[in-house]
Amino acid sequence: TLLIGPLNAAGQALGALNEAIKNDTTTSGDRVHKVYKLQRGAQYILTEILQLDFPLVLVADKPDDANRPPIVRAGLKADGGAVGNLWHIFDNATFKNLWIFGSNLDGTGPISWIIHEVKGSGKKINFEGCIFETPYTWWGMFLDNGGNNVYKINDCIFKNIGAPSGADWNGAVFASANMDSIIVKNTTYFNFGAFAVNGGDGSSEAFYAEIDHCTFVNSMVHPINSHGYVIKKYTNNLFVNTHAFGDDDQEIQRHFDQGPKGLMNYAEVQMNMQKVDSLFGPGGVRANYDPNGDGKLTEGEFVWELKNNNWFYTAPVKNYQVNDPTITPTPWMNDYNAAMFNSNTDAWAYDLKIFTWADSAGNIVDPPAGFDTLHIVDSAVVAQSHEGFQYFVDENTTNVDPGFANLNNTDELLAQNCANIRTERSGGTVGSPVKFHNVADYLAFTWPLEFDLSYSNTALQTAGTDGLPLGDLNWWPNIVGVEKIDNVIVDKYSIEQNYPNPFNPTTNIEFAIPTNGMVSLKVFNVLGEEVADLLNKELASGSYNVNFDATQLTSGIYFYTLTSGNFVQTRKMLLLK
Repeated sequence: TLLIGPLNAAGQALGALNEAIKNDTTTSGDRVHKVYKLQRGAQYILTEILQLDFPLVLVADKPDDANRPPIVRAGLKADGGAVGNLWHIFDNATFKNLWIFGSNLDGTGPISWIIHEVKGSGKKINFEGCIFETPYTWWGMFLDNGGNNVYKINDCIFKNIGAPSGADWNGAVFASANMDSIIVKNTTYFNFGAFAVNGGDGSSEAFYAEIDHCTFVNSMVHPINSHGYVIKKYTNNLFVNTHAFGDDDQEIQRHFDQGPKGLMNYAEVQMNMQKVDSLFGPGGVRANYDPNGDGKLTEGEFVWELKNNNWFYTAPVKNYQVNDPTITPTPWMNDYNAAMFNSNTDAWAYDLKIFTWADSAGNIVDPPAGFDTLHIVDSAVVAQSHEGFQYFVDENTTNVDPGFANLNNTDELLAQNCANIRTERSGGTVGSPVKFHNVADYLAFTWPLEFDLSYSNTALQTAGTDGLPLGDLNWWPNIVGVEKIDNVIVDKYSIEQNYPNPFNPTTNIEFAIPTNGMVSLKVFNVLGEEVADLLNKELASGSYNVNFDATQLTSGIYFYTLTSGNFVQTRKMLLLK
């Protein structure tokens, strides 16, 4: 591991990271170090785009209340020109416990339309414990030009993505997503324009998406672009004030189904099935995926699982949508998408409106290029028929108020911004600036963060498929967490007596595993009924501590069981309230 300070060799707070990575090679060009570690509380200002043609591991220690993550941002090159992106990735890359900032040095504009570009193919890109903030951006954050890459995003926060002026399509995370897979867990998206997760649109396909225990709060339009995935699983998530802008009468008339978009939106995009089949069907990169065994990937084999999700609009956004007579309040899912979920194994049909578009000169064109500047010159109703979607499931979806601890008035800003844009689009003027989120403190890098997305709704606190709270579990640090104990050599399986014991309401459970593998840790009552699923994931060999919060349980004797490989052991604990 190479420890990198924020100053370069000349003692300036510029280019230290560039300098360290450039100089960390042998005379033959081999890397001297495998891990680059940054200093908490520091800023690292890049003076060139980092060309990462080697496996990168860029980390910092986990932040605490007194030590914020190190900030990585772009500055100016030696010739005075702007550094357009932070890095270009050609190989595997891991980023951990960093604050990645995407605006220019004075905080008034974007460094580029993206901050991060992947150029390698078949690589693994991991983000863990990172904060991403691009309060000004021309479109999105990440661009993938390599294809067939796997993204894993865990315990991260994406905040203030998009221009404060609130352009309704500005502020996505993935600008393009020609990927193999994306797995997002325990991550928060707060104040963003659109597409926190993007799955392509028929020209850029993706195979697998898993979004679990994530919190999405305050988006102008669609929180997720679900168009291009073959398999997508969205579980245990919170969606609050997402697609807040809504759809007015004129916009609905331009939609193929003549209805509002809905939060779970699968647009009528005819995927290039020949291309999808070549990528993901037999003979492709996912040659093992063929549920019906006919040797060809079809729409009927697509998977879309929606389980234990909650959506809601707080009063300011709800009032904006309800009080404007031209707006249809946003539903969870529109009629077109609902027909997909209701089709099961049966073929289904839906009458769609197909438009002919023209530009200002009268030339016939195809959207989405310049969509807002086009006008309809003709339309026709066409019956679209599809296979039944037997793998589409929507269950345990709720629509209740989580009762967030502190939104920092951002829902009021969002609602006012939506109303201002509507006024300006109709030819009116507004007396206050059009804004999406507060820009005052960007460069102060407020720490701890200025919002708190823990919540008071007790029903949602146990509503997950695993009995845990919906949304990002990082807002519930005392409910359950697994922490690896460093510098411990393990040669056998073991599980220790919990401590304290008796306990009220929290306790710690330590265990050890000598080999990598799946680990399950469950809690049962005296009747043998499972009351908590504390852990069910693959872990590396080592010793671990799990914190268990039994707030929702009554006093009594409980049993906890560790299972890993052929090892199974149970211990008893006592909860006294």
